[in-house]
Parts: sequence; structure tokens; C-alpha cells
Amino acid sequence: MILSTKKSGFSLLTSLLLLAALTVVGLAIMRSGILSEKQSANVQEKSVTFHSAQSANNATIESYRYDQTILAQAVTLSPNATLDTCLDEKGKVTMNCTTPTSIDKSGGILLAQTKTEYKECLKAQKCTGNSSGLFSDNTIGCNVFEHDGEGWLDKDGDAALDADETASQIDQWSLLISACS
Repeated sequence: MILSTKKSGFSLLTSLLLLAALTVVGLAIMRSGILSEKQSANVQEKSVTFHSAQSANNATIESYRYDQTILAQAVTLSPNATLDTCLDEKGKVTMNCTTPTSIDKSGGILLAQTKTEYKECLKAQKCTGNSSGLFSDNTIGCNVFEHDGEGWLDKDGDAALDADETASQIDQWSLLISACS
């Protein structure tokens, strides 16, 4: 009988060790899965904010097609001053950035804005693909703009970028062929 209880005790100990080993392996796999899920969420957030910043820049660059005053205001600013523009929920550029609306149409948390700085107006012969006014005193030229787009997930809803919110910035340049002032 004593021999039998020793065998069952050994079997119990072996079973407990096997169970402990499986628990450790299971916890390691679960921890790895949670880490992968967090990394995936971070990549997704960064991708979304990158595309919102790119959308803000592109919308500002293309705004002259429906509202010539937006980029014209950047030209009239003093040197090194920036023009702030934001996107609304319809993808339209607005200059009201004090209370920006989300661009994801669902009252969400995705915000985007662009700071545009007018740099200079190059003579027409320096414009890529443009020979208008070559070797003349024509006022046609390339207005050069720098756009700093920013997109972020406004988790706390205060319309301001905070340290704990995911954000992306994009620096982009554009040319607008028009009269130099």
C-alpha cells in the first residue's frame, strides 16, 4: 500500500509540473498575442493619421480650384508667417481652425490641419514644365508654398494635439503658376 501511494504522489507531482509548464507556455503565448495586437493597433492609428495629414495638404494645395482666396491669403502674409487651414467633415478646406471638425463624418476623433507658408515667386522659366514668359518681363511665375500637414486622433475631444495622442506630420511643397506680386 505504501508503494502505491508513492506512485500516485509521483503521478500527482508530474501532473502538476506538466500543468504549470502548460500554464507558463499559455501565458507567454497570450502575452505575445496581446503585444502583437497593441503593435497592430499602433500601426493602424499611425496609418490613419498619416492619410489624414496627407489629405489636409492635398486639399489645401487643390483649394484654388474652388476658392482662389485661400492660397492668395498665404501670399499676402508677412514673411515666415503661416496660414492655418483645416478640413471639415466633407473634405473642404476651412480657415476656421479654432473649433475643427472631425474628418471621419461620424463625429469622430480624426482631425487634420495644414500650416501653409508662402516662400517666393520664381520667374516663369524656372517653373517645371513651363516656358511661358521665357526671357521677358512677364509677371507670370511660380508661387512656391510649403505645407506642413498634421493629422491626429483627438482622443480627449479638446481639438488640440496632446502628448498621448497619435499624430503624423507631412512636409510638402507646391507650385502655383500665376502672376507674381
